[in-house]
Amino acid sequence: MKLCIYIFLFAVIFRPAFPFLDYVVNYHYIATELCENKNAPELHCNGKCHLKKELAKSYKNDTPASNEKKSETAETVVLFIVKIPVFSFEKNSASTFIVNAFYNNLYSHLEAVNIFRPPIFI
Repeated sequence: MKLCIYIFLFAVIFRPAFPFLDYVVNYHYIATELCENKNAPELHCNGKCHLKKELAKSYKNDTPASNEKKSETAETVVLFIVKIPVFSFEKNSASTFIVNAFYNNLYSHLEAVNIFRPPIFI
């Protein structure tokens, strides 16, 4: 099972290299038979035109078709209306606060003056 997975991963990873491998293995046949410029040997093409065509075909097959579908976007407008309930906050007469008229401020800060002093620099 592992061998099948390894072979599959090898094929997926090195798939772009297969046209190069085919060009190297069948170099003589491609240069003499499949080359588009075999009638013009001064160009020194030697089948590179066929390799270029195969690479373009491989690249075209590798690009997902979703790129073409991305241009066909459909925009829809969603419109909805929400009724917001209106609340009225009326003063509740049952709870009334009694203000203490006899408030005594018992806070004293005079004792802190004798304890804390700023540092004296000579």
